[in-house]
Amino acid sequence: MSLPKKAMLCPFVRFLSSSIGCDAALLVMTLLAAALRFYHLGTWSFWIDEAFSLSLKEDGFNFSLWRQSLALTLIHATTGLLGASEWSARLAPALIGVLSIPVLYLPLRRLFGATVALLSVSLLALSPWHLYWSQNARFYSLLLLFYTLALLTAYWGFEADRPGYLLLSLLFLGLAARERLLALFFVPVLASYLLLVQFSPFTRPPGWRLHNFAVFLLPGAVLALFFCGPYLQDFSGWLAGFRRINNNPFWIIAGTVYYIGLPLVCVAATGALYLLGQGNRAALFFSLGALIPLLAIAALAPFHYTANRYIFVSLTSWLVLASLAIQGLWQAVSRRAVLPVAGVVLLLMAQPLSEDLLYFRYQNGNRDNWRAAFAYIAEHKSKADVVVSADQSIGEYYLQSETMDWSDFDPAARPRTSGRIWFVEDMNAAAVHPQLFAWIQQHAQQMADFDVQVRARNFKMRVYLYDPAKPTVMR
Repeated sequence: MSLPKKAMLCPFVRFLSSSIGCDAALLVMTLLAAALRFYHLGTWSFWIDEAFSLSLKEDGFNFSLWRQSLALTLIHATTGLLGASEWSARLAPALIGVLSIPVLYLPLRRLFGATVALLSVSLLALSPWHLYWSQNARFYSLLLLFYTLALLTAYWGFEADRPGYLLLSLLFLGLAARERLLALFFVPVLASYLLLVQFSPFTRPPGWRLHNFAVFLLPGAVLALFFCGPYLQDFSGWLAGFRRINNNPFWIIAGTVYYIGLPLVCVAATGALYLLGQGNRAALFFSLGALIPLLAIAALAPFHYTANRYIFVSLTSWLVLASLAIQGLWQAVSRRAVLPVAGVVLLLMAQPLSEDLLYFRYQNGNRDNWRAAFAYIAEHKSKADVVVSADQSIGEYYLQSETMDWSDFDPAARPRTSGRIWFVEDMNAAAVHPQLFAWIQQHAQQMADFDVQVRARNFKMRVYLYDPAKPTVMR
């Protein structure tokens, strides 16, 4: 690792600049990542997407061996071996989240040196967004790992004129696309980078050769068509499946900034502007990696179903940009300004740690509290009672008995002399089923409230009881 001479004045920095110091720091951050990702791993209740992961239902994406998600395969293998529980279902994603720290450190160190590599993986280890998806029985932690490796090896291939790394990038891209087509954000990111380098004042990397483009772009186009083909052939069906408008561009952008961390976004953005002014190709590449997924999903929000998790693949680009900014600041300041640089680093570390504390202590892992709602019903229901849940699969998992889905319940079809009916409402039920929600508000009594407040977002979880033997409840 190459550090400015003034850094040698600091014994701690001198230790970190040694091979032993780098290895020790990496070990500490990996252990911290493990502690965070395994702490309360089985405490949080399943939410809708996790319940779907546990099922063997076709999700429209992984419908063949070549497209099958490795993460979901590992989840099913673990629950099959250890039994289905919140802990066992999240074991594989948590391990992937921990292993991402040393795995990503190696190519980052090769590209940018140990300073940027350690800062980047340290920020990843503390990231509340990465922590959340590492504690989810979903594919996102593995998607981010493969996607980031695809970005790093592609950039490395052009910078070092190594066609082998370009082919390795295609392999990682294929593995990432098997997790979800969100990996294909790689295509506009790389295409934009190549065009800007070609038609702007940026100097071209050593690998700017025709044979590298042929080795990389032609197989890449075939790979993209392989994964996109079935959906392009049934584009109207795709739009129908995602027709519900649930967000707006402001919510998408503001939510993403919150999940990444406002201080980190500010440092990354200002650092990127400074480095771009110096013609830094890495700043250009990772700026595109940070912005293109965000702007694309925000642009889709007015007419397509969107979610902040679709932008999760951009997280590592933001972390690398922030780390490059810190390195640039460190190299530029005078000896007397070492402490302010340390203060910026501490701010970037303290902010995610504070969010992690809220995540564990007050925000129920940033998800719905289905477990508490069904525990309440199990305690108070009689055998003849009917339970209607906003998600049938979660209800049947926690109650170990048959439930109904909101979409299958018709109040008009039930005789007024029928027995009691329990309703469980989540944050989307009222918007998706407005008529049934209005009927519940008029005829049922709210029995319990298990809402989880996460900043400006409320993970609503309400339990209602309709009892035909009691007078109608009017609100």
